[in-house]
Amino acid sequence: MMRLPSFERYPRPIRQAAVSIVGWRNRMRRFGHEYQQWRDFLQQSAEWPALQRDAWQQTRLGALAQSARSGTRYYSELLPVMEKIEGASSLREALNLIPILEKSSLRARPQDFRNSMVTEVAMTSTSGSTGSPMQVGHDALSIQRRFAFLIDQLRLADVDPKAPSVRLSGRILCEVGKQQRQPWLFNAAENQLFLSSYHLDDVHAEAIADKLGSFLPVLLDGYPSGILETLNLLRRQGRKLDSLKAIITTAETLHPETRDELIALSGVPVMDYYSASEGIPFIQQCPHGTYHVRWQSGIFEIDDGTTIGFEGDGELICTSFVQDRTPLIRYRTGDLVSGLSLQPHGRCKCGLLTPTVEKVQGRVEDLVYTVDGRALGMFTYRTLKYIDGLGETQVIQHDYSDFEVNSTVSDGHDPKVLADEVKTSFERALGYPINLRFNRVVQLPRGANGKVRLVISKVARCGAVRS
Repeated sequence: MMRLPSFERYPRPIRQAAVSIVGWRNRMRRFGHEYQQWRDFLQQSAEWPALQRDAWQQTRLGALAQSARSGTRYYSELLPVMEKIEGASSLREALNLIPILEKSSLRARPQDFRNSMVTEVAMTSTSGSTGSPMQVGHDALSIQRRFAFLIDQLRLADVDPKAPSVRLSGRILCEVGKQQRQPWLFNAAENQLFLSSYHLDDVHAEAIADKLGSFLPVLLDGYPSGILETLNLLRRQGRKLDSLKAIITTAETLHPETRDELIALSGVPVMDYYSASEGIPFIQQCPHGTYHVRWQSGIFEIDDGTTIGFEGDGELICTSFVQDRTPLIRYRTGDLVSGLSLQPHGRCKCGLLTPTVEKVQGRVEDLVYTVDGRALGMFTYRTLKYIDGLGETQVIQHDYSDFEVNSTVSDGHDPKVLADEVKTSFERALGYPINLRFNRVVQLPRGANGKVRLVISKVARCGAVRS
């Protein structure tokens, strides 16, 4: 079978056309009747008291469980008789009737979670907090619900969804390691510039600064590491984006010092949000720094190691109301939060009256540094998510061109073949040849928080070795 070239190897007109086609397709999927209904519901339910919220969530949970039980093999085997859930005296009692869904079950039996009564229109991949790739299907109505929340976060910052925006993610838009005259592609459907996070260096600084200066983005959106690199690039060029109104960060954990630096460089609010490619519910930060639990998107529970409740510090267990194709009911995320509180401490300055969390701790991952001075966040997500056969995976960077990968391997897959695929994917993202040692392991070590440290980098920028 003939293997097609990677996206970045196609001529620029073809790549630009592909982005435009996908952009218009996504726009049609994301904004429709379901989207508008949920935008309206977010406004209508904004003032609901706790008892009304709980009653709505319990009703929604019953409907979700009924659909999952009828349409999926997994829940048809595990969920109790529906009358028990529908007859529960409280949300807590209803949840206690449903077993916890472990991530390993979803990863091992993805086909058993596909709801046969719901049409799949998209698939996303995630490496997750353990570094093990996983693919999850999505339906059209669920995508529209998710975008209702994403657009509502823009509303909090007074950002028009049609205003010019810049997206910085792990997409490889053009060949890495080669000088590009235009290291970006334009999504006309959403007035969005995809800027290559692999070309944020001094070689491309002037071209990028000129482009952003003429594009006048109102929003920077994406990985904190990529946005920070862009702002520092502009600073070195003596430029600033006076058009900017807000920054929205996702995927990487937003550390307080990074947030402070982003604010200092941009002069605008920085708004983080927590969700995941699987389709779990949202925790969104407003322009005033508060992490708002968007209870309309699902139920958040906390496992503190002893009990499971609705408040406190611990691991998130989520039930999603924005994911129908792959139902996620009491799904153990592997992510930690601190200070989840159901009772709002008065209305936030942004206008929201919601439960809140003090801190979100997402994936634990170092940056990978390149020989030409770049810093790449979300490295395992960029490189490993489409490689079948990898289990839990950890990347160790010993030098700029020297990597070690420790990974569990699924049955039926050849570690030598996987090693070649990993090396090819790393070199594609880095833009230069590397040495790679691939070690098959039975299990990866976990830190005190129970997570795998996905990337351990022993180098720093400018060649200084980390202590």
